[in-house]
Amino acid sequence: MADLLQLIQTRRSVRAFTDEPVPREQIEKILNAGRFAPSGKNTQPWRFVVVESAGKKEELAKLAPQAGMIATAPVTLTILLDRDAGYDELKDAQGIGAAIENILLAVHALGLGACWMGRTRDKKIERIVEAKEHEELMALIPIGHPAESSNDASRHPLETITRFI
Repeated sequence: MADLLQLIQTRRSVRAFTDEPVPREQIEKILNAGRFAPSGKNTQPWRFVVVESAGKKEELAKLAPQAGMIATAPVTLTILLDRDAGYDELKDAQGIGAAIENILLAVHALGLGACWMGRTRDKKIERIVEAKEHEELMALIPIGHPAESSNDASRHPLETITRFI
């Protein structure tokens, strides 16, 4: 596996995918990476729905921004917040953000591509992915083999975003 710091620095959002399927073994590795994220009081308030079926992807694509990503990605992960499992809205959201970052890094480590779509609290999407009454949409993540590459690594210089006191 590539060096973690290198993975962090080379990961990019991928918005176009080939039609090559993503093996279930890789999906499970990606989900496990998300599962091991930190969460406040170890509540693990995330729930994952793996959308693979053409029909469900088509329904999602009609509702989601940048629908082409969902329509062409072999898999779209739906990240839900289980309000019954969590204990603090902000800390639960932070934990889910950590789970999403773990997922994105695992995707990159496996040679796949993904894009974090920040679509949240959408009842229509929640119905499509069969979210339970106490679950709330936090993100959509289309995943697949990249059909494009991006080298845009523009970041603010460290000295403009950091203070040592």
